[in-house]
Order: sequence, then C-alpha cells, then structure tokens
Amino acid sequence: MIEEKEKLNLDFYTWEEIKKIYSKGNFNNVILFSQPRSGSTFVSNVLSKELNYSDNFFPEEFFLNQHFVYLKSFIKKHNNFFLNINEYWFRRPDLKKDNTIYLYLYRNSQEIINSYQKAKKFDYYLGWEEMINRYRRFFPEIENIKSAPMFGHKVWESQIKNFKNAYTVTYDSFKTHKFYLSTEIRRDKITKLKNIELIENKNIKKKFTDEMGGKIPYKEKIKVNFNLIEKLYFFLRRKLESRKRNRKNF
Repeated sequence: MIEEKEKLNLDFYTWEEIKKIYSKGNFNNVILFSQPRSGSTFVSNVLSKELNYSDNFFPEEFFLNQHFVYLKSFIKKHNNFFLNINEYWFRRPDLKKDNTIYLYLYRNSQEIINSYQKAKKFDYYLGWEEMINRYRRFFPEIENIKSAPMFGHKVWESQIKNFKNAYTVTYDSFKTHKFYLSTEIRRDKITKLKNIELIENKNIKKKFTDEMGGKIPYKEKIKVNFNLIEKLYFFLRRKLESRKRNRKNF
C-alpha cells in the first residue's frame, strides 16, 4: 500500500526543522495555511510560541466572515505577525510579502476524515467538507479527487511554487512536542470544539469560540491599523460579494 505522502510532490518538514529554518532566515512574518480539522488550532498556538509570536498571533477566527480583501490588506499593511488561515484557498498566491515564511500544515487525509465523522457524531460538524467541495471548480485539473482533504493537499501542491520560502510541515511531527496530548487524553479531556489543553508545569486551557460572528476580540482589535474608510470598504465588499454566491474570495 502506497503511503499517502508518496502521492504528493512535496517535501515534508518537522516543526523542529521549521524552527531552524526560521532562525536562520530574515523573516518578519509567518503565514500558516491549513484546512479544517487538520490540527491547525493546536499547531498554530504551539508554533507561534516557539517562534516568539505570542503577542502577535492572529488565529483563523480573527478572519472569520471577512472578505479576502481584508486579509490581503492586513498582510500588506502590518508586520511582525503570525497568521493561521484555513480559507481563501484560491487567493493564496496573492498573499506574497517580503520577509515572510509560508507554511502549510499537512495531516493524513484519513485522520481529517475521521475528525469529520467524530464531529458529526457529537453534533458539532460545521460543514467543512462541503466548504472544501465548493473550491473544486477553481482547480479543474484536480477537482475530481474524491477525498476532500486529499484535494486540499493537492491544491497546496499546485500552489507552493508560487511562493518564496514555502514549506510543508507535518502534524505528526508535533507529537514530539511537550504540549502534545495523546489521543486517549484528548478523548477524555477535550469535549468541545476548539478546546486545547496545554501542559507545561500546570494545566493551561486555551479556548476559542466556535463562532466570532465577524467580531474581532478587543485585545487583537487594538493591534489592527485600519482607518474608518478602510473598515467601511471591507464591510461593503463582504456584503456585496457573498460567500454563498462564490467562495473565490473566502
């Protein structure tokens, strides 16, 4: 049986290797691309700390319900940030910025599918597979790949060449990290979507809400350097170009 990684034309890195690459490069920013249920909440929290971005970490929820123009403008106007984003697949190549390292989180497709099934069983499934399927028409060469997570990996495979300083980091490599929780502990302790329990001397629980309703938490909001006119523009773009009609910009 061929291992899934062998079906992908990608080089895979551990988080330790990424940390070394980062330390040797002249990077101001980190952008982590991911797909739903790939472990990105845990990984982005851990890696942002490892790379010293604890005070400038913007999780995927930060861009929830925003139009692509908001994300693109944020990246253009700001520096010294760590972003995790798992949408905007079609527009990723438009996010080029100097002194930025681009990462993609790879997790085995079957593990992601298993996470879908678990979410459905416990009634917190948020339509991730359906969301991914709506990107297919933008990638006609690979749109017939049956597995939604594998389709996502192939999207990155087709895009990585568009970036300078782009790497694929494996979720499995984080199993060596001191904050990682075994499957058994996760099953016992984590009962809600987006709950992470990090262990370092004592238990520290970091919670994310399931839905931000388009609102930005105050502690992150004060770090955003947009004026009133820009904010109005973002609002209008989001209203005029609904994701229900087209996922191209979401």
